Amino acid sequence: MTGAVPHQPEAAAQAEADVVEADVVVVGGGPTGLAAAHFLAGHGVRTVVLEQRLSPSGHPRATVINSRTMELLRHLGVDAEVRRAGVPLEHTARITWCTELAGTELGALDIIDSADALMQRAANSPVLPVICSQNRVEALLVDRLPEDARLIRGVRAEELTRTPSGVRVTAGGERPTVVEARYAVLAEGLHGPLRETVGLRRTAATPLGRLLDIHFSADLSPWTSGRESALYWILNDTVRGVLITVDPKRGEWLLEIPALTPDEEHTYFEQEVDHHKLIEAAIGEPGDAIEGLRVHSVRNWVMGSTGLASWRSADGRVLAAGDAAHTFPPTGGFGMNTGIQDAHNLAWKLAAVLSGGAPDTLLDSYERERRPVAEFNARHSERNALQKRALLQSDADPTEFSRTVEQHRPHFDFEGQELGFSYAPDEPVVQDVVTYRPTARAGHRAPHAWLDRAGDRISTTDLARTGFALLTGAAGAVWQEVAQETPTFMGLPLTAAVITADGPELRDVSGAFADRYALHGPEAVLVRPDGHVLARLPGVDPRQELRQAVDRTVTSGPVPARAEGPS
Repeated sequence: MTGAVPHQPEAAAQAEADVVEADVVVVGGGPTGLAAAHFLAGHGVRTVVLEQRLSPSGHPRATVINSRTMELLRHLGVDAEVRRAGVPLEHTARITWCTELAGTELGALDIIDSADALMQRAANSPVLPVICSQNRVEALLVDRLPEDARLIRGVRAEELTRTPSGVRVTAGGERPTVVEARYAVLAEGLHGPLRETVGLRRTAATPLGRLLDIHFSADLSPWTSGRESALYWILNDTVRGVLITVDPKRGEWLLEIPALTPDEEHTYFEQEVDHHKLIEAAIGEPGDAIEGLRVHSVRNWVMGSTGLASWRSADGRVLAAGDAAHTFPPTGGFGMNTGIQDAHNLAWKLAAVLSGGAPDTLLDSYERERRPVAEFNARHSERNALQKRALLQSDADPTEFSRTVEQHRPHFDFEGQELGFSYAPDEPVVQDVVTYRPTARAGHRAPHAWLDRAGDRISTTDLARTGFALLTGAAGAVWQEVAQETPTFMGLPLTAAVITADGPELRDVSGAFADRYALHGPEAVLVRPDGHVLARLPGVDPRQELRQAVDRTVTSGPVPARAEGPS
C-alpha cells in the first residue's frame, strides 16, 4: 500500500517528526473518530487520533442523538453530560409546519403524544433521545478521553503507507507526527484525502440539492412557548425551509434553506445574501422585534448520499467509518448516529483480532453488517428529502395539510429504525421504521430490561459493555460454570448472568426480561460486546455450542445482498 510522495526523504522527515506507536491510529477527530478511540480504549487498545482542527467547529451540523447512540454514550459515562448540554427530546417531541414562526400553523405531528407513549419509549431503552449539537458532543468526548486514547490536534494526515507490521501515517503541521500502528481507521469525513490513496474508491448518488445553513442566536420563546418542537418547517414566499432547534435555553437555532430552483441557487449562493432578512422572513417579525438576534456562522453544502466501493483496503489494514464510508441527507438525523455506531461495531472486532483471540477475517464482518444499515439509512433519508422537497415546492393549504400530516411520521418517528435494525443476513435490515418490537433473535440488539442487583437498578444493555455475556434463566446455571472455565471468548472477557424473578444476583423484578428474551430451560442468549445477539444457545451441550458460535461471526466473503424492508 502506497500513499502520496513525501515532500522530503522519508528518513529526514521522520527525524524531524514526533514518532508515536499505537495499536490503532484513527484519522479524524469528529464524533466517529473520537467514539472509536473511546470504544477501543475501553478494550485496552492503545489508540492515537489525528485531527487537523485545533477545536470543534462552532457550527452545530448534526443535532439529534437517537436512543441507540445515547445507549453507547451511556456506556462511555458521558450520557448525563450530553443531556445537560442539550435538550431532552421529550421536551420538544413535536414537528410543526407554519407559514412563519409567528404566522399561521398549518399542522403538527407529535412524536410522543401521550404519557403512555413516553412510558413505552422508556421501557424500550435505558435512555431517551436528546438534541445536542455535534460540536458539543465532540467537546465532551475530548474532555473524557480515557488513558489508552491520545488526541493529537493541529496535524493533517498526508500519507498512509504499509509497513511490515501494519501502517504508518505521516501528518504535517506545526509539529509533524508519524504514527506507527497495526491498523488504521479512517474517520476523515467526506472530503478526507487518504481513502483514495489506499484504494478505497468513492461512489456517489445524484445530489439532491444545495442547502444554506444559518446558525444564529435569538430569543424565540414568544413564538415557541407552548408548542416546543424539534423542527419548525417554514412555508412562505420568501423562505421555504426548516428552523432547527439547537438549544432554546441558550437561544441557539439553525435555519436551513434548500435551493429549490436555479434562481434560488443564484440568490442564496452566488450573490450577497442578507441572512438577517431570511431569519426575519422565517420568524415573521422585523429584526428589532426579535430579541438578541445574532448570526454566528453560515455555510452551504450539497445534500446527497455517498459511499465507498469497499470499506476495507485490499491488504486489510485500513478501514473506513462514519462520513468517510457513507453520507446521506440530514432528513432523519442518522449521519452522526450511524458513524458512532460504526465505531462501536468495529472497535470490539479490532480488539479481538489484536488480542490474538480472533482471526483477521473477523474484520470482514464489520462491512458485512454495517454497510446494509448505512444503505438503508441512506435510502430512507433520500425518500424523506424528496418528500420534503415536494412539500416545500407545493402550495400549503392548511385544511389539506392537516389531513395528510400523518404521512410524514416515518421521517421523524423512527424508533423501529434506530433500535430494531438487524445484522441477520436472512432478514430485512429494518422490519418497521416507526414501531420497535423487542426481540432477542440473533443479529438484533439485545432488548433492554431493568434488573435489580443488590438494590441497584441496571439494564440488560449494561451486561456486555466490554466483553461477551451469556444471559440465561434459573435453569441455566451451567452457563456460569462454562464462563468460569472459559473466562475469555474470542480474546475478550466472557461472563454469565443468571436472571430470575427472585434470585440472589440479578432479579427480573418487572418480568420484562422473561417476556423479551423468552428463554426455555437451560437456553442462553450470547450477547456480543456491541450489544447485538450473536446466538441463542439451547444449553444441551453448552461447551460445544459456545465453540460453534464463533463461526457465526468469523466468516469471510463479500458483503451479501440484503432485503430492504419497508420504510
